[in-house]
Amino acid sequence: MSDSLLLALVAVAGPLAGVALNSFTSSRTERLKIEATQQEAARQQDTADRARASERRVEHLRWRRDRRQAAYSAFLHSLGEITQLCKDGMVLYANGIPDRDRAEDVRTAITAALKDSNSRLATVRLEGPRPLAEAAVMFHVSVSFHGQWTRDRLTDGQTARSHMSEHVEFLGQATVPEAKFLEEAEKALAELMDVN
Repeated sequence: MSDSLLLALVAVAGPLAGVALNSFTSSRTERLKIEATQQEAARQQDTADRARASERRVEHLRWRRDRRQAAYSAFLHSLGEITQLCKDGMVLYANGIPDRDRAEDVRTAITAALKDSNSRLATVRLEGPRPLAEAAVMFHVSVSFHGQWTRDRLTDGQTARSHMSEHVEFLGQATVPEAKFLEEAEKALAELMDVN
């Protein structure tokens, strides 16, 4: 009887042990699947976070590039306005003693343009980078000096043909600082275009 009892016990215990072992293995496998799913979700979240951060970085660089480009463009426009006003002033001299009212209009416009260019220069210097800011200062000094010189010539109200040759000389002197500024502006904008 003891053999049959042992056999019955093994017959009952064997499947119970199998069920328990199968249950343990299934729960462990299920837990590993859940952990793997959670790890995969975390990796996907990290990838999505990195992609969003990269998109924000690219958008920020585009914004900075556009902001710099606008500042550089406004600066160039303001200096171009001074240069044009200087040319207008010299046209008045080309015809002899300038008309007082017209000379005063040009003088006033030069003064306003010089103030505007100072503001534009400050913006360019803040936007940087440093080599561009230094080139902008040199360009601004050259054009501003020409503007002040022209304004002073219009104030003295005397005809002087030498003013024309000096005017042409100033125009020529401004080309080197302008070229340096444009070169540095291209570099600065290209630096922000490389978003990788």
